[in-house]
Amino acid sequence: MSLFWRIIDFLKETAPFFIAMNIILAIFLLIFGFVLLSKKNREQKSKMIGGMVCLSFSMLAFLGALSNAFFSYFIF
Repeated sequence: MSLFWRIIDFLKETAPFFIAMNIILAIFLLIFGFVLLSKKNREQKSKMIGGMVCLSFSMLAFLGALSNAFFSYFIF
């Protein structure tokens, strides 16, 4: 049982780093996705699909940061 609590303490200590990393990654993907979806790049279907994929991963990164913050600060 003590191993479980050591794992929980480790996750609580590393949570701020992973929250910040997820937010930085999400902002980068959001900007890159909007650049790919810009009016000039919209003519090529591959860039449009790439932009949508970047925006989707950006939303997942924001969701990961939010869930990590929720569990580390409110649950544990």
